[in-house]
Amino acid sequence: MPKKRSEKTGDPFLIAFGIYGGVGFQLAIAVVGGLYLGSLADAHWNISPWLTLIGLLLGSIGGFYNLIRIMDWNQRRKERKQPQIADRD
Repeated sequence: MPKKRSEKTGDPFLIAFGIYGGVGFQLAIAVVGGLYLGSLADAHWNISPWLTLIGLLLGSIGGFYNLIRIMDWNQRRKERKQPQIADRD
């Protein structure tokens, strides 16, 4: 009979795939979204390419900020799971 997995623990590969896949998707959407909104603003005010570049820069900053925030959260989550070993000197 197969061993039952606890409800709280899952396949580590799938968890990592979900976290890193989500981060990559969010980064891509932020960059493309900033580029698109900058392009729309350029078309509206007719000052191409400056607002497109600003939108690209802001989207990249936002995407990388979110990437760092989620990676920091994931690292803290992993550290909480590992048992603390006291130094015995």
